[in-house]
Amino acid sequence: MNNRMNEINSCEVCGNDNLFPVLNLGLHPMCDDLVKVGDNRKCKEYPIEILFCKECLTGHQRYQVPKDELFPSSYHYRSRFTADVLKGMESLVEATFSRYNNTQNLKILDIGCNDGSLLDFFKKSGATTIGIEPTGAYIDAKEKGHITYNNFLSNALAESIVNEHGNPDIITFTNVFAHIENLNEVLNSLKILMKKDTLIVIENHYLGSVLERSQFDTFYHEHPRTYSYTSFLYMAKSLGIEILDVEFPSRYGGNIRVFLGNEGLFKFPKITNLESLIKKESYFFDNFKSLDKNINNWINNKTFIINNLIEKYGPIKAKAFPGRAAILIKMLKLDENSISAVYEKHGSLKIGHYLPGTHIPICSDEDLISLNKELPIINLAWHISKEINSYMLNIGYSGTIIDILSEEDFEFLEQ
Repeated sequence: MNNRMNEINSCEVCGNDNLFPVLNLGLHPMCDDLVKVGDNRKCKEYPIEILFCKECLTGHQRYQVPKDELFPSSYHYRSRFTADVLKGMESLVEATFSRYNNTQNLKILDIGCNDGSLLDFFKKSGATTIGIEPTGAYIDAKEKGHITYNNFLSNALAESIVNEHGNPDIITFTNVFAHIENLNEVLNSLKILMKKDTLIVIENHYLGSVLERSQFDTFYHEHPRTYSYTSFLYMAKSLGIEILDVEFPSRYGGNIRVFLGNEGLFKFPKITNLESLIKKESYFFDNFKSLDKNINNWINNKTFIINNLIEKYGPIKAKAFPGRAAILIKMLKLDENSISAVYEKHGSLKIGHYLPGTHIPICSDEDLISLNKELPIINLAWHISKEINSYMLNIGYSGTIIDILSEEDFEFLEQ
């Protein structure tokens, strides 16, 4: 095991030192460890074991891969290539502005801004937009005119931002909070960044959706933690503020979006149905118990379907490579003899590389267009299935599109 890995022995949200092992997915390569086609380098593999805190209802990676390995300068993901992500970002901006008393001359700070896609929407309103991004994606954001810092959030960086630009009015984390390695340092950095009327907006995968829909591929190395509403209650208390509102957007298979700040300073209605939400979350530990069974059912079902396709058509094609799909590929034991190629939108930085841990090449959709459009294809981006199906239809693809993971896999097998 990599001796740089950090083993978690106590909850990073509430401090509880009694964590329960609830899921073991085995060894997996990092989802963004993309080896260039022709290179024989082998990907390192790291364990994925989930521990659960019964106090604040947070799921933890037992072993955390160092952030500089997870998010190198060569990180390949870019937000702008996924329509569903952009739609969700626009929704977040609209929801935020509908609750903020004065949207003029705002300073927005986006933590983990990637290519600046979220900041683009804020910039349209005339806001001053500032982004923190540790990977090479910061260049894309900088070229769009956003103020950027190529680093991880820290106390020192927070102090620099306040000294140079003042305290931000709104701080956003969009599908970034789960990526944080040192949670306490980030919370301390937020205390430096906040003023009395700063609004913090966090959107992330929701543990309830992960468990309800058996979305176990969400537990990849880039996510040291997966949060519940209760998790955020503890963090709000640590920051000395309140959860002002909570929403559950559908993107990424089911997110949680929380608005945090000082009560009475924003246009927030009283949160409803909290009792039922808290009660639902109280069953999370029991929900983990059925997840192993569902995973085994999925493996058996999907292996049968894919093997039948290969027997009939030979190695099949696949569409899109979200990083989380690396877990599914490994668990189904798929390789270049099963999948001949995966196709990404033209311009994707993933093109010209192998899927992690395999020799399955990632190719451009420009090549896909010239192929037989009646053959079946596996959709690795199951969480944006509607977007993928619409896209394939628009390029004239008429073959069957099979999601690598779907709720039907579990529903069918549990009957």
